[in-house]
Amino acid sequence: MTGRPAPTPAQPPAVRTNPTAHPMRTAAPGTGSGTPATEHSGTPTTAGTPGTPPAEDAPASPDPGSPDPGSLATLTAARPAVPAHAPGATLAADVGGTWVRWRAGGAVERVPSPSRLRWPGRAVADLRRDMVELLGRAAPPGARAAVSFGAAIDHVTGVVHGSAPLWGAADEPYDLLGALRAYRPDVTWTLVNDVTAALADFAATRARPGTRRVGYLTVSSGIGLRIADLERSVIPVDGWGLQGEVGHLAAACPPELAGLVCECGGHGHLASVAAGPGFVRVAERLGLAGAADVAQWLPGALDAGDPAARRLLGLCVEPVAQLIRTLWCLDPHLDLLGVGGGVVEGLGAHYAAELRGRLATPTSYAARGYSPSWLEDRLVLCGPGDVDALRGAERIGRWAPRIAP
Repeated sequence: MTGRPAPTPAQPPAVRTNPTAHPMRTAAPGTGSGTPATEHSGTPTTAGTPGTPPAEDAPASPDPGSPDPGSLATLTAARPAVPAHAPGATLAADVGGTWVRWRAGGAVERVPSPSRLRWPGRAVADLRRDMVELLGRAAPPGARAAVSFGAAIDHVTGVVHGSAPLWGAADEPYDLLGALRAYRPDVTWTLVNDVTAALADFAATRARPGTRRVGYLTVSSGIGLRIADLERSVIPVDGWGLQGEVGHLAAACPPELAGLVCECGGHGHLASVAAGPGFVRVAERLGLAGAADVAQWLPGALDAGDPAARRLLGLCVEPVAQLIRTLWCLDPHLDLLGVGGGVVEGLGAHYAAELRGRLATPTSYAARGYSPSWLEDRLVLCGPGDVDALRGAERIGRWAPRIAP
């Protein structure tokens, strides 16, 4: 492949300490509960300009004749010099649309994610290169690295099918695992979806002897589900290496909410109503003042018993309740289900009460309403720190269930 030389990887930005803001109380809610982190103030880098944010009118694609900045050839050419191996070195990372967190044997570090959510004017190929370089620089020499990645991933091949928060509507497959191996071949890479990592963490602390199947549903900047069969010790996936991409199924919602746009570019998806950005869109559809800032005012409005706030919450929670009813209808052996993520954590007891109340309400003979004791035994509403995908990434190599088609 010919073209201009690959850019030299930028050095990590300076470090400063900053408390972690609550996911539901930020403009762009996302996953990120868990260990307090050290925050880097850096930004995705442009070639030759470390730490400089891209201009909003930057070209949407590389110059003609240039190699794809996210391609394996370019990343191989841009490999950093690697010092001697450190036996036993590890890296665990959790990548979301808002933040990237990692731990390499010490304290947790956190940097803004090189994502479409944060950098809407940056080309997807550049965002992918930024991500590979960021993770590659974080890995110690010769490390075993486990990455929890917020995208639809083929768990067998490591190919990413898409991620609305990270790459918007771009849905062409991207061999992220291959790119990481090309950039840092000295590192042994393991790549899993962030919900898979969260499930590993949830099951490690919550599953009991006799639990047949355990699931974890995250409601954050996106929505995803993962289920493990503990009797067979497997997380089953389909022919594309996927399981539980429920956020992009059609939502069960009233006609007044029909056709709401999803972050992936589709319409009427579960995430378009029930995820963090969905709360904004539903508030706009209802004509509520300050819809764009719903994450800031909704918790207080619910505390005050505001009727419009309660209606908004009910409309956004009902599709999630319908999904859970369907899960239990189809799989009576789903003995334990955790529900967490930034939206659930941010709205706390209000979200838990709304969801439990809707699940207790009969809808048909197939869903006769679940008693409080039945729900108490099977449904866990997870608070801040209860489930952490970064911890899950650290557990994933030691966890018994294998991922298999």
